Amino acid sequence: MALYGIHPIVPTPFDDAGRIDVESIQRLARFLVERSVHGVAVLGVMGEAHKLSETEQQQVIAGFRSALPETIELVVGVRAGGTDPAVLAARTAAQLGATALLVGPPTIQSDDAIFTYYRRIGEAVELPLIVHDYPASTGILMTAPLLARMYREIDNVHYVKLEDPPTGPKIAKLQDLAGIDFGVFGALGGALAFEELDRGAVGIMTGFAYPEWLLDIYHRYQSGDVDGAARVFYDVLPLIRFEFQPGLGVSLRKHILVRRGVIATPRVRHPGMEADPATLRHLDRILEHLRGRGYAV
Repeated sequence: MALYGIHPIVPTPFDDAGRIDVESIQRLARFLVERSVHGVAVLGVMGEAHKLSETEQQQVIAGFRSALPETIELVVGVRAGGTDPAVLAARTAAQLGATALLVGPPTIQSDDAIFTYYRRIGEAVELPLIVHDYPASTGILMTAPLLARMYREIDNVHYVKLEDPPTGPKIAKLQDLAGIDFGVFGALGGALAFEELDRGAVGIMTGFAYPEWLLDIYHRYQSGDVDGAARVFYDVLPLIRFEFQPGLGVSLRKHILVRRGVIATPRVRHPGMEADPATLRHLDRILEHLRGRGYAV
């Protein structure tokens, strides 16, 4: 199985009482299928996985898998402070229908420990592993040589979701060390999506609330319309920038999805930040600008 293209990292919808909103999960799945995404990624940073119980995490995985056609890949986020619970979470995700795992590193800054953690997860499941390289979130630095070693020596480490800026030079370094078959997914809200595709990324895996625009950029680039891809990217970059604000990104994306009729509430679980009225006014200004440029918002 080869992963490529646009894989939105989706939020976990909650109802007004703070419970998992299964109906919103189903609408969100249909919304993404209608836009012809290549895959869907759940329980990432955007999915507030660290604020969910194990039972709730399983409910989210099962909810999306049941609502998605078999042709749509389901990438499930896995991370734990210890190797044993990470292995258990990986096995559970596989049993619930995951087709790939987005695996964050353990909470220890040791190359040997990190390598063993990924090796043991790889031995426990037969799914492709996507290494989540996001030190701003995980607090763990993974060097290009370590990532290349994992690709060479762990059979099902096939991809990296690269969120360690500057991403362009690190993509180049990985290509030098591991070859072009080590698939890189761009992320960071899509803030460098065009440049990452131009460096050889196989796709973008991020939580941007207008996945159809990332799909437009991707398809234009892949078809050879590089200038067209750049033009769309430069047009929508103000919203990408605004959405990706640390602390507020989940709330902003949920507000947009509520406005688009996809999920019922913009609720974020405590202690997550909620967008205040001034922030939402600034969001409105950007959307109005994009509307004036001919984009459907």
